Amino acid sequence: DNTNYEEENLSTPTQINNNWIELTKEEEIIDTAKKFLGIKYVWAANGPNCFDCSGFTKYVYKQNGITLPRYSGHQANVGIKVSYNELEKGDLVFFDTEHKFRGKVNHVGIYIGNGKFIHASSAKKKVIITSFDEKPFYKRRFLRGERVINSSGTYASL
Repeated sequence: DNTNYEEENLSTPTQINNNWIELTKEEEIIDTAKKFLGIKYVWAANGPNCFDCSGFTKYVYKQNGITLPRYSGHQANVGIKVSYNELEKGDLVFFDTEHKFRGKVNHVGIYIGNGKFIHASSAKKKVIITSFDEKPFYKRRFLRGERVINSSGTYASL
């Protein structure tokens, strides 16, 4: 009877494996980003205990095998440019948040879907999720998105 018991044991991992859900790279990035909600914003900080906006995006993508430049202006030149209406989960979103709007990138976040993005906010002094609908300031100041994950799920080359 020992043999039957062993056979049952051997089949168990297969049953568990069949129930696993494979996350897309975009979902992995968003999951990683959400782990840092509430972490303190500090200018020029690279994480993981505190971040500035581009330090946050660089750290989150690096945890998922994608290397980004350090500064938001440089990150804005990586990947495929997308408009607001083309945004997909995992895209970087870039803004000019200066008092006097000049169209120059100075803020970055990660689009998480449903009209929302996650970012290290200097105004709120922590990592937060912001809705474009609830905060029209960001929609007005949006410059562009950048898709740094290609559709096949492999990483963009830099």
